[in-house]
Amino acid sequence: MARFPGTESHSNRSGLTPGEAVRCRRSRANADRGLADCRGFLAEVRPGRVSVLLNMLGRMVWLESEDVLPEPLPETEALEALRSVYRLLGGHRIEFDEEEGITIFTSGFSAEKLEMVRKLMGNRLLGLEVAAHGVHEMGVLLRQTD
Repeated sequence: MARFPGTESHSNRSGLTPGEAVRCRRSRANADRGLADCRGFLAEVRPGRVSVLLNMLGRMVWLESEDVLPEPLPETEALEALRSVYRLLGGHRIEFDEEEGITIFTSGFSAEKLEMVRKLMGNRLLGLEVAAHGVHEMGVLLRQTD
């Protein structure tokens, strides 16, 4: 762990990266948790574990890196649009709040990325706010229609 929050290296021994689309492996452990063949994207990565965002309601699970396989999400899913925004902004953590919306935490991005986010989200986007979060992070709050 880094000494200062937000300065961590977001890397994984298996080569997995934040925002990567994955499928949960068909294994007994994943099946027992109801996760076999579930698709999502990596919301956070640690050296040997990953957090997989499974749906637009914010359901996330921590799994061992070996329990997921890279696999694309269908382009028609809202989750794929969110994944594209997450990658575009260089997200490394995400939070969901029923009242506020979705906050993507990032180390920074160029201003033209915001216009690209607006295009990706289309009519679903009701509002977008960018604010400093601590010393080393920025939070991008997305408010969208259901």
